[in-house]
Amino acid sequence: MSNKVKKAQNRKKSKDISKSEIMGITMEYIVAAVMAAMCLAVSFYAKDGYNQIGNAKFAAYRAVMSVGFSAFAVVGAVWMAVWLSERWWEQKPLTADFLKGMKERLSVTDFCVFAYLFFSTVSVISGGFYEDALWGSFGWNMGWMSQFSFLLIYLAVSRFGRHYHSILKIFCGAALIVFLIAVLHRMLIDPIGYYEGLQGYQMAQFLSTMGQATWYASFLAVALPVGVAAFLFVEKPLWRILGGIYTAVGFASLVTQNSDSAYFALAGFMLVFFLMCTKRRETLNRFVEVCTLFFAVGKVMYFLMQIHPNPDLEYDFITALILEGTVTWILLGLCLLLCIFLYGRRNRPYPAVRMQRVGRLAVFMAAAVVVIMTGLIVLQSRNALSGGLGEVLSAVSYFNWNDAWGNGRGRIWSFAVKVFAGESFLHKLFGVGPDCFSSYLAAFHGEEVYLLWGDKILTNAHNEWLTALINTGIFGALSYIGIFVTAVRRYLRAGQQDYLLVGAAASAVSYMAFNFFCYQQVCCTPFVFLLLGVGEYVLREKRGQAGRT
Repeated sequence: MSNKVKKAQNRKKSKDISKSEIMGITMEYIVAAVMAAMCLAVSFYAKDGYNQIGNAKFAAYRAVMSVGFSAFAVVGAVWMAVWLSERWWEQKPLTADFLKGMKERLSVTDFCVFAYLFFSTVSVISGGFYEDALWGSFGWNMGWMSQFSFLLIYLAVSRFGRHYHSILKIFCGAALIVFLIAVLHRMLIDPIGYYEGLQGYQMAQFLSTMGQATWYASFLAVALPVGVAAFLFVEKPLWRILGGIYTAVGFASLVTQNSDSAYFALAGFMLVFFLMCTKRRETLNRFVEVCTLFFAVGKVMYFLMQIHPNPDLEYDFITALILEGTVTWILLGLCLLLCIFLYGRRNRPYPAVRMQRVGRLAVFMAAAVVVIMTGLIVLQSRNALSGGLGEVLSAVSYFNWNDAWGNGRGRIWSFAVKVFAGESFLHKLFGVGPDCFSSYLAAFHGEEVYLLWGDKILTNAHNEWLTALINTGIFGALSYIGIFVTAVRRYLRAGQQDYLLVGAAASAVSYMAFNFFCYQQVCCTPFVFLLLGVGEYVLREKRGQAGRT
């Protein structure tokens, strides 16, 4: 085909594009630019090193969202006006068709998003802490404006996320740099100068460009599954190699970040991947390779960290087990043998149905383990176990429920449950307001909080789902949890259509598992809603393609 013919066809196509479609394309570019800016700003911005770094990152996040989505709103209003005028000139029905189309285009996850937006707004009114509810507590900033921004990220990306591949490349590129700096920091190598003037115990508490180690781990829990998904499911050699590098560096950071909560996130997203990898021999083999890589990286990092050890870094239980435990050497050997075994059977028929049952059985067994462990903790705390078993479990801190359990979460969770039980009926249903946990405690439980924690401010329950229950009430918490549960279920059911659906689901499960012990904050929550939005866009895109065939 000649260039003249191509140019003529392109001119014809450009004439066929309506003004509303041009505005829609503009909105897609705005969303891509805003998301890219958010990924870079939150990942790297710090005003004065680790000093008030959480507030600095939120200020950057708020600036990006305010400017970016203001432009998005203006263009969106023009787009809607142009669309309506086009419908009017074409004499097409507006109200009935529009409402019918909206109903068909809204997923169950979308309904949960709008429900949470409604109930979080109601919680602002029902709580009565209007100023605090708008932007949230100092240093956390998870008020109504932040909740609205998270939902806006999901809605904008799920509808105008056409350039999601570019967004994810920027997100993962930034995350890889953040991971690498964290690995170097654990070896006391500081390429960014953030450790200058800090003592050893302070270096043990802060990591990379994210600040406090738990905040960093929350970012790691959301970002890592995306790269693992690429390594497991991508067919192009170059992208699989890049996914392998991303996974290896992420694992190197995960085994050295020293937060046990991150291992619960690891268990969550690896379970999702195992469930999906059993459908094909190739992906099952790759899953075993990932397991082998994890244990191998743990041993490598143990030796590397001996070069410049930090005597003030005291390993948590699981971190010590991964780095120093004999059992992890055994697991590494078993994974290597399994890799060799599966490679030897690569030319034999693959029992896909049987292996998928194994995947479902693994999910059931994981749920059973959680239930059994919870039961043992309850029984052990009440001294209801027999002497032999009780003595064995008493030696493991996880089975001994008390105020110090989980770095003080035992006391916090018990107190939070007591607070919710004593709330009024209105507060139980609709909450005390987004990020108003500390405000409510100061107003109604001030003396008790002072007796338990002194001058420290308890800003959340160190369990996002329990915090949501108190802040936004039963209705708000159910709709918020519904966003994640419905998205994961829908993305996994369609996971074979695109590996990004599996990656988005795995990141959501990882986030849920990690934040069972932690909380919303700017280093992780915007990113999980970005990935949920990408998953929704991919799913809508695939369904649109199926409808056209």
